[in-house]
Amino acid sequence: MKSRSINRNFVNELIPVIVCFLLSGFVVWWYLYLNRYLCFFYREQSQMFLFSREYFLQHIEQPGGLTAYTASFLTQFFYYPVMGTCIYLLIFLGLYRIFKLVLDKFSLFKNSFIAAFIPCLLFLPASVQLQFDIADWLSVIFALAGFLVLTVLTRNRHYYLLIPAAIPVFYVIAGGNVLLILILFVLYSYFKRQNDYWKHILISIFSLFIPVALWYFFYFISFNDACIAQTIFRYHDAHWLDIRVISWSSVVIIPMIGLLLKNVKAGSKWILSFNIGFGVFVMMMIVKLHKPDSENIIKMGYDAGKNNWKNILAVSKKSSISPINCFYTNLALQKTGEMAEKMFKYDQIGMPGLIIDMEDSFSCQAKSELFYNLGLINIAQQYAFESMIGYTNFKEPNIRNLKRLLECAVVKQDNNLAVKYEKILEKTLFYKDYVKKQEVIYGFPSLIKTKDMLSRDIPEILASVMEDNPGNQAVFEYLMACYMLEREYEKAKNCFDRYFYNFPYTKIPTHYAELLVLYKLLKQLDDRFYEQYPVSREIRERFDMMDVLVSSQMSKKIQKVLEDGFMDTYWFYVKFPLMNLQTIQKDEKNIY
Repeated sequence: MKSRSINRNFVNELIPVIVCFLLSGFVVWWYLYLNRYLCFFYREQSQMFLFSREYFLQHIEQPGGLTAYTASFLTQFFYYPVMGTCIYLLIFLGLYRIFKLVLDKFSLFKNSFIAAFIPCLLFLPASVQLQFDIADWLSVIFALAGFLVLTVLTRNRHYYLLIPAAIPVFYVIAGGNVLLILILFVLYSYFKRQNDYWKHILISIFSLFIPVALWYFFYFISFNDACIAQTIFRYHDAHWLDIRVISWSSVVIIPMIGLLLKNVKAGSKWILSFNIGFGVFVMMMIVKLHKPDSENIIKMGYDAGKNNWKNILAVSKKSSISPINCFYTNLALQKTGEMAEKMFKYDQIGMPGLIIDMEDSFSCQAKSELFYNLGLINIAQQYAFESMIGYTNFKEPNIRNLKRLLECAVVKQDNNLAVKYEKILEKTLFYKDYVKKQEVIYGFPSLIKTKDMLSRDIPEILASVMEDNPGNQAVFEYLMACYMLEREYEKAKNCFDRYFYNFPYTKIPTHYAELLVLYKLLKQLDDRFYEQYPVSREIRERFDMMDVLVSSQMSKKIQKVLEDGFMDTYWFYVKFPLMNLQTIQKDEKNIY
């Protein structure tokens, strides 16, 4: 009997170790392979840790500032994905270990190997949200540690002084997560039925007012900001059904469920089966919450910064249709010289997919990328600056936008501004010599000098640029794409006539030829049109074939033939747009 008891205890201790090992492997796979660019490149580029006294004091001025400062320090090491994976894994295991100690304090889930892992697992899908910070993890860990400290302080006869004295310390460290400490302490005091438990509860309620007093006298922020500092609720899009909020609140909900089910009796086999089944269910839900499109979009942004245009085209085919996907695809097509030939081989949704609308900091960055590559440095600088200061997604300033501002200053030969940004980057760990490395590896675009333009209309800006720079092929192709996507056939034809022959095209590119054939039909011109515009017979015959099919009764068979044979043409985009045009419809635009 004694031997059987020893074996059972050994198995009970071995199972959590095996589960911990397997889940650690899952964490590595989740971050290093599934969410590599979102969790490392995006996080690291969205903030900037500075080795300076001012940067430290800037964080101390906020509740939970020490945690935010620590998180920012760790995030800079995401520059190396392997190191970032180790940091995520250590935080994952740290949260598991401290939450296991919390459950032990409550004497809950002693036979359950999965309960202590639930908050850690829920934080995995929460951490791949665009608005997330590893400070969210660290704050919860410090809050749980604070609860354990309070339970120890109750053993001291002067606990009624020590507990209120400890709360300001944890408020300075963990911000608004001090509420988790007090809720757990109240639950612990009530359900454990310790001596003077009602005094503990009164002291906890009284302690709630201490952070309020601390905020009133020391912090220059609003009361609302003070309450939600370093909590999930500081994000503007947080709500109670948000996975970030669910993961944050699970550290309180799970002990509450455990206390309610504490007297429920169950056999060891049933407990083991439930643990395995629930663990598999949670893992399936986590994988289901994975968003590969978000990862792909971040990867496109990464590849654009590295001039890996072929990679963008490969990723584009794996992603769902979206403005940002079309935007990076079109930019990559232009940079690889394939825009006029292959643009409509990829899904197009009109102007929003060519010049993305300015909706958030990410779209501002994308527009800055476009105009930087076109050589319109002033506009690129404007959007980079607006991305950095106009939105709250990022910790200001951040690496990605500051690098772009520095690049713009260098291209414009604005030495004073370049020195200003260089001095800031000199205080970082990995970007001290950024300009030198950038110049050696990727170089800088040529500056296009333009007139001061107050217009926000992109085609108008591009047309103005072409007037001053008639030999700029990149701007020409983007201007042609604007007119073609908006079905402005006359403007596209005039742009073609005015600038096309300035460039070393060996023949009329496929999509421009398709435009010309369509223009001939709309204007009802005779075949002498092709003497001036030598469109190949193959393209003309292909158009005639599609015209016959479109004019016939649209059956499923005809539709299938159209999709298989003509989906990669400009004509198919005009006839079957994926997105309704925002411009006023003209009769001739509806002919095809």
